[in-house]
Amino acid sequence: MDPSTAVRRRAGTALAAVLAAVLVAGALLPLWPALRLSVDDERLGHLPLAEGEQFTLSYVHSIDHLPIEENLRVRDGELVVDSTRLRQFGAGMGHIPGEGTGRADGEWWVIEDMNRPIGPEVAIRVGTAAVDHRLSTPDTEVRLSPCLTSRRVVVEPVRISTLRLLLAGDPQPYCDEPSPG
Repeated sequence: MDPSTAVRRRAGTALAAVLAAVLVAGALLPLWPALRLSVDDERLGHLPLAEGEQFTLSYVHSIDHLPIEENLRVRDGELVVDSTRLRQFGAGMGHIPGEGTGRADGEWWVIEDMNRPIGPEVAIRVGTAAVDHRLSTPDTEVRLSPCLTSRRVVVEPVRISTLRLLLAGDPQPYCDEPSPG
């Protein structure tokens, strides 16, 4: 074999090895922003969430029985409450002076620009079906109450690998929920 052919062959093999290593590293490195949901310290799954996108925690207030939507965003690895939508001020709900601005929006009262940091995670003690705890991203909604009543669900921002993103489905809780009808 001609020496220049051998050099080209070794260079091609080395290049292929480098490309393979880059592909494997790219598949395994935690690059993609997501929300991890855990139940009683056991991982339920991940929801992709692009930088700057909001997610919503929705539920029905246990005292006044009206819906509430809390919109959060991830900033520098921490959760920040952006806004809250509610039908009326109930126990523990309402506008806190200096935190955002309130306005009417049809039947809803909206408090915007709250910019309230709440830390690296939020823990939810999931309520009954009547409370209807849900977590929504722009692409997915996870209903928590049908299967996880009284359980502790933790939501935290993380970065996940391409491989996990491709292989993991939406974190829908499994339960023996009776089918409608």
